[in-house]
Amino acid sequence: MLPLTPVPPQTAGERALFAELARWDRGGAVRGAVVASIPVVDGPMERRISDAVLFVPEGLAVVRVVEVVRQSGVVTATPEGSWTIGPGARPGEVLQLSGGGSTPLDGLMRAGMDAAVRLRRAGLEPGRIARLTVLVGDLTGLVPADGDLGEGDQVALLESRSLLLGISRAARYAGVDNPRLWTTADVRAALTALGLEGRGPSVEELNGEGFPYSPYVLRKRELLAPAAMAASAGGAVPAPAPAPAPVAIPVHRFASAPAGPLVDPVAAAAVAAAAIRADEEAAARAAAGLVAPAPAAPAPVPAPAPPAHPATARFAAPAEQSGGGVRASAVEAPVDETGGLGGLFGGAHTDAGPDAPAPVPAVAQPVPAHPGVAQPAVAHPAPVPPPPPIPLVGPRRRSPEARRRLVLLAVAALALVVVAVVAVASLTGGGGGASAAAPSSAPTSSAAPEPVGPQPGERTVLDGRAFTLEQVQVDDTCVGNSYGAVADFFERTDCAGLARALWSTDVDGRAVVVAVSSVAMGDSAGARDLRDLADRNGSGNVSDLLREGLSYPGAPEGLSGAEYASAAEGPLVTIVETSWVAPGEAGTADLDLVAGTGLGLPMPDPVAG
Repeated sequence: MLPLTPVPPQTAGERALFAELARWDRGGAVRGAVVASIPVVDGPMERRISDAVLFVPEGLAVVRVVEVVRQSGVVTATPEGSWTIGPGARPGEVLQLSGGGSTPLDGLMRAGMDAAVRLRRAGLEPGRIARLTVLVGDLTGLVPADGDLGEGDQVALLESRSLLLGISRAARYAGVDNPRLWTTADVRAALTALGLEGRGPSVEELNGEGFPYSPYVLRKRELLAPAAMAASAGGAVPAPAPAPAPVAIPVHRFASAPAGPLVDPVAAAAVAAAAIRADEEAAARAAAGLVAPAPAAPAPVPAPAPPAHPATARFAAPAEQSGGGVRASAVEAPVDETGGLGGLFGGAHTDAGPDAPAPVPAVAQPVPAHPGVAQPAVAHPAPVPPPPPIPLVGPRRRSPEARRRLVLLAVAALALVVVAVVAVASLTGGGGGASAAAPSSAPTSSAAPEPVGPQPGERTVLDGRAFTLEQVQVDDTCVGNSYGAVADFFERTDCAGLARALWSTDVDGRAVVVAVSSVAMGDSAGARDLRDLADRNGSGNVSDLLREGLSYPGAPEGLSGAEYASAAEGPLVTIVETSWVAPGEAGTADLDLVAGTGLGLPMPDPVAG
């Protein structure tokens, strides 16, 4: 377990948690994971909604450390409603959490949404994010005993067995349908995107915690799709076994929650060890002057025949000694086409075009003689007959008469173009009466600019849920496109651009409308002011497209009993409202979950128009 506290913990609960984790020691002897102190605050009062982020090779979770003060006994935790504490396993009095409230789940849900938005905007696909609550205080038990509240919510007491169980169940939830493990580069990039201050973990430290090594960030949406297809075809393609090839780590697919460990620390460490050995051997050979210099004009290397795996990379094998000389050899081994684990050893390759010369076999370079060392006989290849001469289509140099003819033709063509442009301009601009009588089809200055981005009919899948874009609109002002106190805010400080969309999805067959507004403010301070105002009850909001009369077949007349989510990233504020299409449907928790997922939906650039 690797605890990271570049900023010292602020509360007694945090200090107690990180002291317990530091006692577990580094590496995977107890549990391979990284816990980073990255607090998230919410609202104008800056109330803590999460204190740390937990990374395991299967995924990640947001962590809340809750201090229970002036109460003792057994805590009864429930997925909905207030938590209680009493002398036994039966519900007692309402639990009073430090910082206010009686359940941390709502805040943790918002913290998970915020983490997902930050990671996706940094180009990382987080997958399913679990939520872990650690209770600190004079507590004697927990109901349920395993702390599993379902849907990714885990509760643990501050003791080793309960903490390990909570971390394991969070990893199991995050790892379902995850086509690729988190690698060392993924974790480092994610910690930077989430705002980790100070020194981040080294590659060696992460590798020791069970994260497979990769120099490239692999958790990108365009890379996870090929990984998922490869996993659905039966897992990773097994690699052939060339002589000194590195250890290959397979890509796992979790059709259901795995029962055993998902990362082999020995295999992960072997990858790093192979890389280190290769670097040391290359440095030793270079220092001893045994590596022959590269020729000034190397012959083109023929592209290898397509193997069963989608891509190959060239590995430099250790030098083989033969009779005092050193002979370099090369082997071919498959790697992931996305720059995966094999990207550590992947070298440059050349794609031969259709007009490239035929490949010529590489010829072993002679080894410089050393005094007192017998040199091996070198077999020279048979001479290759020269290729037949290539017939020329025409003279390489044009005559002066031909050049003059080309210049005259170019001048004539230019003159024709000028005449055509003048004729078109006279026809379109000089027809006074006719053009005045024809109705103008050009848009007025007040018309909304064309949205640049996703268009109606496009589908997006987030967190296993399919969304369809039904309507989209971009405006260059927020004045007149809002109501309540938010409208007054825009009267004083207008936005730089506004993009709104209506998405449709469903929850267990029940249709849901998702209204998304993306507001571009001039700076981060304006974005924070707008989000704080819109988050308050009764403050109004940006008008959704249904409110402005833009609808689609099957949509409700307006949002009813809507759930709300928001996020601010730099000068951009995203606001999501979700509502059941059919009136009278129950299930606010489902709508709230969809609203959080909707924060990651693609939207047009509000200022692109």
